[in-house]
Amino acid sequence: MTPLELLDAIRDLREQASAHEASRAPAIGALPISWRRSAANLAHYLALRSTGHIALQGELVRNGLSSLARREAHVMPTLDAVERALSAIAGAESAPARAAISIDDGVQLLARHATELLDTPMPHMTRIVVTIPPWAAGNVPFLHSLIDAGMDVARINASHGDPAQWKASIDALRTAAAAAGRRIPVCIDLAGPKVRTGMCASGPIALVAGDRLVLHAASNESIDGPRDGNGRLTAPARVAVRPREVVEHVAPGHRVMFDDGNIRATCIAADRAKGEITVEIDAVRTGAWGLKDRKGVNVPDTDMPIAALTDEDLVTLDFVVEHVDIVAMSFVRSAADIADLHRAIRARTQRTIGVVAKAETPQACRALPEILLELMKCPPCGVMLARGDLGVEIGFEHLPEAQDEILALCEAAHVPVIWATQVLESMTEHGFPTRGEVTDAADAARADAIMLGIGPFMVDTVRFVEDLLARTQVRRARSRALLGKWQPLGAD
Repeated sequence: MTPLELLDAIRDLREQASAHEASRAPAIGALPISWRRSAANLAHYLALRSTGHIALQGELVRNGLSSLARREAHVMPTLDAVERALSAIAGAESAPARAAISIDDGVQLLARHATELLDTPMPHMTRIVVTIPPWAAGNVPFLHSLIDAGMDVARINASHGDPAQWKASIDALRTAAAAAGRRIPVCIDLAGPKVRTGMCASGPIALVAGDRLVLHAASNESIDGPRDGNGRLTAPARVAVRPREVVEHVAPGHRVMFDDGNIRATCIAADRAKGEITVEIDAVRTGAWGLKDRKGVNVPDTDMPIAALTDEDLVTLDFVVEHVDIVAMSFVRSAADIADLHRAIRARTQRTIGVVAKAETPQACRALPEILLELMKCPPCGVMLARGDLGVEIGFEHLPEAQDEILALCEAAHVPVIWATQVLESMTEHGFPTRGEVTDAADAARADAIMLGIGPFMVDTVRFVEDLLARTQVRRARSRALLGKWQPLGAD
């Protein structure tokens, strides 16, 4: 391409970006003034990604110009700068600048929004979020050791424990933080509409490929089936699931995953009159696997009409508004879910509480731009990259792509990201990380926070991550190269 042809292409991109911003003007105008530039930049980025520009990127590089890569946080000022350079090269008149932000502004807005949400100074770009185990309730010395090791934010999982236990953990945390001269904000994850199996009447149900299960919601009891001399099921075991919408909406051909995908099955029959479905096991980890009490169930092909904000979550919110700084919403599927949470918080308090949307469903991936705009209405806000359920739902082979897409869209919106699920899990549980886990943790330096789980070696793991992040972020940029045409995972 000649410089004039490149100039025309860049001007066309600028027009598309401006038009996309104009098309979202009502949504942008509904936001707090301090977030409107971020929403406009998100619109510009979506326009940039509306068609692939791989060939154009290569031509720009060959002319010694920006490839448009690593420009998520400041799209229009980058296009303006490239347009000016091409105008000078081609001897053409440069068009007036259109950017409402500078290249530096985009980076600074993201950093400011991360500080507003996570409410803590940091020695490096990525904060460390640590899940507080139930057994640490009231344990001031243990919590002080986590703070000393590098913990920046404390997380409580509302799926475990009760308000009394959570309050004991928070009181001990604040005592430890005061002694350390620190402020450690508290985030609580709402349980959400997690689909789970019931209680096994006679212990774990051993399963292999080819076995069949009847899923029901008649009770909360799972009963093993009859077995032959080799221990194989000769008739289906009956497994309880909650909520009952599973047996009402899963259809033949839909996938059903149990226990974080360790058991993978397909629905082969649905009896709506009985309120049952039959599934056949396709594969299990290590050739055989025991299905235990209250294991998670994922149905990635089924769109169940279940509210993301459950009655149990609403009770938890009564605690949140009194004691917590940040609330994370599980199993978000649409912007309406975030709007529901905002309304529920406003009905309970005027205090500012940060809201984090957990990206762990295909629906959330598809609706992420709208979810981000809804989050911006009531800042501070963020997104948690919840890779456990997300990987099961979309397939682990798609997870790296999904991670990059979520990070890129959030950076364009100047919304901070928490990188979560099974980070350095082997080290937390056994004291030694795997090579793959260390690489994964270093990759998390692209996010604004990294979340660690529970285990006997938590303090050592926090200290390890603190050192890893300090060294990694010296040489690693947050952004990745501009990708091709954006198509949300799961979209047709």
